[in-house]
Amino acid sequence: MLSWLFILLTLVLVWLWWDGLGAKEVARENCKRVCRERDVLFLDDTVALARLRLRRGSDGNLRVYRRFHFEFTSDGEQRYQGYVDMLGNRVLHTEMEAYRIH
Repeated sequence: MLSWLFILLTLVLVWLWWDGLGAKEVARENCKRVCRERDVLFLDDTVALARLRLRRGSDGNLRVYRRFHFEFTSDGEQRYQGYVDMLGNRVLHTEMEAYRIH
């Protein structure tokens, strides 16, 4: 019985990791697009997981909610912060800190 529980827990963790990779890639591509649209430079070509929770979607089903942080610059000197909220592999919202326009 304990071995089945261990196997199930391992499978859930592997699924969560695998799903997280896909969500991170969607978040990264979204941040690149938003930065390009706003004429700023997406720094380090990466996003970092900042928050992970379970949340209900509009259909009432539980989904994994993630918040990824990213950094960008508008002038090449100052780093600014932004974040993207995701529910599953769907982008909910992208927010960027106020920045200098060059």
